[in-house]
Parts: sequence; C-alpha cells; structure tokens
Amino acid sequence: MNTGPKRHRAIVIICAFLVAGAFAPPRAAGADFLVPGMSLESVSLVPGTSVSYLVVSKSFGAADSSFVELRVLEHKGGAFRLEIVSSPYPRSKEESVTARLRLSERVTSAASSESFRSCMLEVLVKEGTEAFREPTADELDDMDIESIFLRPEDDLVRTPLESEKIAVPAGVFLCEGAEYSRQGSRSVSLGGVQAQRIEEMKSRIWLSRDVPLWGLVKSTVEKESRTIVPGDPASAARSRTTVTESILLSYTKPRGRS
Repeated sequence: MNTGPKRHRAIVIICAFLVAGAFAPPRAAGADFLVPGMSLESVSLVPGTSVSYLVVSKSFGAADSSFVELRVLEHKGGAFRLEIVSSPYPRSKEESVTARLRLSERVTSAASSESFRSCMLEVLVKEGTEAFREPTADELDDMDIESIFLRPEDDLVRTPLESEKIAVPAGVFLCEGAEYSRQGSRSVSLGGVQAQRIEEMKSRIWLSRDVPLWGLVKSTVEKESRTIVPGDPASAARSRTTVTESILLSYTKPRGRS
C-alpha cells in the first residue's frame, strides 16, 4: 500500500512542530514555528499523555478530513519517544500512517531546522498494518524538516481575543484566544510574463490549560492567494482560498495529573 509522501511529511512536521516548540526558548532567533500563532512555551511531554484532532481542510468547494493523534510514549535515557497517527476520517487502520520519533533532550536548545534535525535520533514509519521501518531517503526529503521554522521576516500581527467557552467533541473549555495575520507579495513568472502574487494568512487559536501538551482546543487557518497579471484586470478578482480547521476530539492525562 502506498499512501504517498505528503502524509509522511505532514505527520513528521506535526511532531517536529510539537517537540521543537515544547522546548525552544521563547522568541528564539529564527525559531518561529510552522503553525502561526501557537505558543508552546508551557508544553510538558509527560509519558501517557495524548491528544487527537479532526483536521478539515476546505478548498475550491471540496473538503478533506483527517484524524491525527499524538501520544507521548516514554522519556528515558535522555530522549523522548513520541507516536503520531494520521488517517482519513473516520479513522481507518488500513489507510493510516504512523510515525515514531525518538528525540534527544538537546532539542531544548534547537533554534534552527539544522539543529533540530541533529536531535532526531530515530525515525520509524508504518503504513496501515505493516511493520515499522526506517523511511527511505526520498521520504526523509519529503518530510521537509526545514519548513518547520518560518523565515524571520514572516512577522505576524497578533490581536488578542476575549476569553470564550469553546465546545468541541472532547468537551466544553474556557479558552484564551488570539488572531494572527500576515500579508505579503512576491514576483512570479507565468509563461514568461512577470506577475505579482499576493498571499494573506489569518489564523485563530483557542487554548485551554485543561488540555495537555500545548493546550490546543480549536484552530482555524485561512490562506488566500491571488495572482495579478499585468494587462489582465480580471486576474485581481481570481483567488484561491484554503481553510483548515483543527478540532479536539479527545485527550488523556496520566493519573494524578489535573
């Protein structure tokens, strides 16, 4: 069975984002993370902790739904071991992809994709019900570890939101919220014609202290891209919008942890 490199990449980016953000010093130079607006300074990777999410992405009127679960398996010998499962939603074992990462505690000082990569002691993947195996060189390239860090110039504008009760399948949580936005433009070549591509991003993040790991209850990320072609006034009206929503389905905490 071949579920494609994109799911391998997505799984490991999620895991890398989780762990790198958990340990990186606040506002470390060059260490802004892939998911806009997530504050991960208080993450505690406690073995036995897990969270699962429904992730729905909508574009051009079509929706794609995925199940994602993250579990902290153990912490010993100076390393953390984590497992991330991704599958279509509703969950299907046969179509799932599982990644296990073992990461050195040195990840606490990682401030770049290169230093983070050096902390990856082991990566194993499993497709469906097959056995775990090491990823191929091509799969490792598709994981694109470099992209877990946003470029320093990708500054976000933050707007705090009022506290609000957010209802999700996992329960009702009193959340602190914030909205983050960014807009930029760049030149692109379309068949030899220079055009201007304008990209806008807006995200809303809702966090609760009652949810383990980074506290994420719900997030919505909206990205819009439009390309303006000289001499074509109608091009400014054509745009592509993608909306991705992550919703907490369930979570677990070790006994004795509130």
